[in-house]
Amino acid sequence: MGKLIEEWTRRARARRLRERAVRYTENSWPVAPLAVPQEAGSAPELVGEVVRTGAEAQVVWGENGWDIALIAQHFEVMELPPEFGALLNHQLKQSCPTAMAPARRHWLFFLEAGSVAAERIAMVGGVLHRDWVPAPGTRLESTGRIRWLVQPYQTRWQPLRRQDPIDTVLGSFSDWCQRTAITGSGSP
Repeated sequence: MGKLIEEWTRRARARRLRERAVRYTENSWPVAPLAVPQEAGSAPELVGEVVRTGAEAQVVWGENGWDIALIAQHFEVMELPPEFGALLNHQLKQSCPTAMAPARRHWLFFLEAGSVAAERIAMVGGVLHRDWVPAPGTRLESTGRIRWLVQPYQTRWQPLRRQDPIDTVLGSFSDWCQRTAITGSGSP
């Protein structure tokens, strides 16, 4: 009976992971299979190629219980300690896909690539992830089970595009300067 329950639990977990991987890829969020070692001090690692389609995800997560890594292709992930993460989450409300790693209470914000300088994040004790992060639902020894606070579907699967008035004005001026340099024309 114990083996039967264990097998059923393994298959149910594999099915849930497969469904999540398919959902990510169908919304243009590439994923990769992630091995999460159970040994203390071991780091998770990618164990396969980047998966970009639901059909590929069906195959990769067919019966395997791989966890999921979100590949930062169209976004970057800003990880902040609690004193900054909680405040920023309150300011952003539902406009940014956001996750939390409860054991360290670190907040993960999914931003459009190039939104914030890595040095600026490091100054407050944060990290900018530009390669991949474990998908929410993953349980790591160092973080506990990562969970979504603002699901990607709530933002139409769009990372936050940072646009405050300074970004808008200086960005427009920067664009104009680049066009002027390329075309040699002075008109905006």
